[in-house]
Amino acid sequence: MKSDTIQHPGSFRDPSGSVFFYEGQLYRKINTSYREDYEAVNAKGLYDRLVRERLLLPHGESPLFLDNDPNIFKIIRPEFLPFISYPYEWCFSQLKDAGLTTLRIQKTCLHFGMSLKDSSSYDVQNKVSIFNAL
Repeated sequence: MKSDTIQHPGSFRDPSGSVFFYEGQLYRKINTSYREDYEAVNAKGLYDRLVRERLLLPHGESPLFLDNDPNIFKIIRPEFLPFISYPYEWCFSQLKDAGLTTLRIQKTCLHFGMSLKDSSSYDVQNKVSIFNAL
């Protein structure tokens, strides 16, 4: 990656990609190992459905050039959220909303012949923040 990119400190476990900052903007790198899955989510219409139902933040594909790293398939730029809360700050009803949201996403994925690869309250932290801001 370019020397002026800053890896997000909480983004280190996912082998399919990572989150980083570049010139003050948040991006996600998608590794070539996740190419087939990324393309399937888009081709089957799952991405559009989850965004339409407000279960996933929209993103745009970025033309950002990050050296010639052969492990990078795509760079995406997710929609910016002005406020983020964390699961350890939530009350019971917020934790319940996060769990129900995850189940709703999984049910939608199954309709498209796909499944979540993992699940954590941190995966829906921004969604719960949005629900509670409305």
